[in-house]
Amino acid sequence: MKKWVVLLTCSLLMGLTAAALAQDNASLEERVRLLEKAIGGTEAGNSWWDRIQVSGLVEVEAYYQDADTADDSSDVDLATVELAVDARIIDHVDGHVLFKWEDDDLFVDEGFITLTGTDAFPAYLIAGRQYLPFGRFDTHFITDPNTLILGETNEGSLVAGCRIGGELVDLSVGAFNGKIEEAGEDNHVDGFVAGVTAQPFEGLTLGASYISNLASSDAFSELITDRNGDGDIDPVEDFVGGWSAFVTFEFLDRFRLIGEYVSALDEFEAGEVYIDTDPDDRKPAAWNAEFGVMIVEDLELAVRYGGSDDGADFLPEKQYGAVINWGLFSCTNLALEYLHDEYEDDVEETDTVTAQLAIEF
Repeated sequence: MKKWVVLLTCSLLMGLTAAALAQDNASLEERVRLLEKAIGGTEAGNSWWDRIQVSGLVEVEAYYQDADTADDSSDVDLATVELAVDARIIDHVDGHVLFKWEDDDLFVDEGFITLTGTDAFPAYLIAGRQYLPFGRFDTHFITDPNTLILGETNEGSLVAGCRIGGELVDLSVGAFNGKIEEAGEDNHVDGFVAGVTAQPFEGLTLGASYISNLASSDAFSELITDRNGDGDIDPVEDFVGGWSAFVTFEFLDRFRLIGEYVSALDEFEAGEVYIDTDPDDRKPAAWNAEFGVMIVEDLELAVRYGGSDDGADFLPEKQYGAVINWGLFSCTNLALEYLHDEYEDDVEETDTVTAQLAIEF
């Protein structure tokens, strides 16, 4: 009798346990269903994790520099780490965040929301911190071209544009509050940028752009002087605009030609840039020309000739060199570069050899 009681009790417990588990599973499935419904649905390719893309970049560099007026130097170090997150919120709405580590600083390099139109109305709006549509800055090299150093500008801004004929023509305009202010003016959104890019046929891309405040570019803004000695960069007397034109031509599936020019539209007053005792007005300009050839698959050789006007010791007056890019493995590149730089008034000449190992994911 006791045996039957024990067996009956065990059966009851097992049945209750199974029922409880079935209820828990049903509850869990319901919670998952409700959660997925709340964040975007369960259809294949439409789950929230399918709408988020994560990518990254790691660059390690080593260099040796021979300078004629300073000690030779060399180093090897982590150069750049980037982690980007792109999210498709819904149709026509995307988000983008780019975290970057560079020069021992970790910061948000880009963060913006993009609203896009339809095929019938191919307009777009980009709101947030972004690189303004001024200049193109294509290069085969590890070292940035002079054009990028003079003109690249990252700012919080609103940029609106329209693509005509698919990718045939891209027109864009934007507004921003630059790093450098105009003397006697309040701190407002008073900078403007505009650009046009065209691809008249496959392989050829060309364009031009304008910015109303060239002194707000990332690197050049650090060369605006402190003329009153209060420890802060002073405003300029008048905004000096800049313009850029570029062409990139790829042909015969092997060759790539790059040309770009960036210049101020007017002169900065004496002492406003570089050093406050500079007696000359300055109208900086920079150019870069490169020619690359794919020798065999995953092995590319390129040469560069660039220079500048009114670049002082900020931009080399003459620059030339060569680089070899070798795709070691998928998304893994090894580059070896040599550059010779000559600066204004022969104040400095340098020869630099740089090696870079980079991966993308």
